[in-house]
This record gives sequence, C-alpha cells and structure tokens, in this order.
Amino acid sequence: MLALGCSPRQISDSGFGAYEVSLATWADGLAIAWYDTRDGNAEVYVRTLDADGQETGGELRLTTTEAASYEADVAPLPGAFAVAWYEKAKDGAMRAQLGVWQRDGTPVWSAPVAVGSGSSRNAIVRSRDDALFVAWIEADGGGDELVWGGWWGSDGLARGAPVRLGAAGETTYNLNAAIAPNGEAWVVFDARANTRVDGLFAGRLAEGEATLARLTADDGIRSKYPDLAFDAEGRAAITWFDERDGNREVYLAATDTAGELLLPIERRARRITTTPGASIGAYLAWNGERIGLAWCDDSGGDYEVFFQSFDASATPL
Repeated sequence: MLALGCSPRQISDSGFGAYEVSLATWADGLAIAWYDTRDGNAEVYVRTLDADGQETGGELRLTTTEAASYEADVAPLPGAFAVAWYEKAKDGAMRAQLGVWQRDGTPVWSAPVAVGSGSSRNAIVRSRDDALFVAWIEADGGGDELVWGGWWGSDGLARGAPVRLGAAGETTYNLNAAIAPNGEAWVVFDARANTRVDGLFAGRLAEGEATLARLTADDGIRSKYPDLAFDAEGRAAITWFDERDGNREVYLAATDTAGELLLPIERRARRITTTPGASIGAYLAWNGERIGLAWCDDSGGDYEVFFQSFDASATPL
C-alpha cells in the first residue's frame, strides 16, 4: 500500500527534539503527528505524505497555547484528520484535548474532552467513517484516576455522554483502543486498581453502555502495556509484556470474536519471546489472515526492534 523506500528518511526539522510519533493512513496517503520543542514549548506538529511516502507539504504546527502539548494521537477522517493530545500548564494542570483539521492543516475545531474539572491526560482517538472515539484518563473530585471513553462527530458535537470505563492507576501511562467491525469501541490498559500489582483490563463501549473485565489474574505479577487490534471479520488479537516468567516477556493471544476479550486471557496466550533481556513495547496489526507483531528487546545491550508474523490463531509463521 505504501512504498516508503528501503531506508528511513527524516521528515521533521525540529533542531531541538521531536517525540512520540503517531500515524494515520488514507487510501492515498498518510499523516504523521508528533510533539516538538523547537518553539521553546512542546507543540503538536503534523506532516502529510502521499501514497509513495513523499511529502505533500511542509510541517504543520497545530497547537499555539501557552501550555505544553504532549502525546499527539492522529486518526484519519474523510478529507481531514483528528488529533487527540493533552496540555500541561505551567502549574502542572493537565487537560485532554481533541481537534480536527483539514488535510492541508486548516483548523476546523478543537476543544477539551474531559467531563469534569479534574486533571485529564493521555487522550487517544480512533475513527470510523465521520465518527471519532476518544478515550482518556481523568481524575475525579477525590483525585482517583479513571478511564473514560466517548464518541464525537467530525463536526465537534458529542454523540452521547462520555462513559466511565474503569479505574486507572498512578502507573497507567498508556491506553490503546480499537473499533470492532460491529462498531463497538474497545480500550485496553494496565492498572493497579484494587489489585496487588498492575494487571490488564479491557473496557467495551457499546450503545452507550460500558463493560469492564480484568484479563489477568491478581497474582502479584505485573502485566503491562497491552495493544489490541481487530480484523475485518471481527477477530481480535491482543499483546502485552508480562513478568510471570521472572523476566519481561511478550505475550500474544487471538480470539475468534470480540466478546472473548472479556474472558481471562492468560491461558489462551502464547509466550513469544525467550531472550535473556527484557522484551517490552509490543504493538500489533492485522493484515488479512495474518497478525504482525513488533516489540523491543535489549538482550544485545541496547534496545532493538523485532518483528514476527503469526496466523489468525497466533501460531508463528
């Protein structure tokens, strides 16, 4: 689909620092978002490329507020793109944000997505036609952090009230989400929430109702940083790293239906890595009948990226 060439090419010209990249694709190109410190403040930038990986214009600065803007997440829309991020003010207050821009960088709208006045962070966005699903972490009046999710239209109007999906924790740093073919929105995350250590949780938002399930046992062993993806038939794959073997190792599980994600996942999971080093940061995607899985491993002294293909039952190819 995308012919980016055989060697990497620099597409940002920060001179100071460009971080935490996110990618969205259309049939005829893609958008790459990140946050950048070239302006003396962290700001969100985007650059668009065509289907051959060639730049279609310059770098586009999207944010201009006094607050620092971090962790941009970009999703495609017809003729536009959406970005979720969070702002951090000089007093440390954080606020999750969502906005839409035309593909040439013309702003359409942007607004906070939080439901209350508490600190909110780590917003992510997924798109389906002209609709946007957003998930984020927000503190309640007592300071306890919760995972929230909700739908917006590309016009900026909320499609129903946001819904609380489950409790987060102080070490819940990342959310990942996917929209199933039937339109259900799913969020996976790790949290120490009424558990001894961090475990995996999955939240489903369907027709305005939320369902939360703990995927790993409360056994005192950490399970961290899950990622989730669906194929066109509704099959699901989930990956994470786990310390049950006395080392950080990557695991992968595949299910025939989305609903099976609400069941304990450990017995159905396959351990992927067996190296002496730490294996972390796993991400996956479906490609037809195959699952592609990438992760980092530091057995050689420095972290390197590894990749492996699997069939639809998570058997290595």
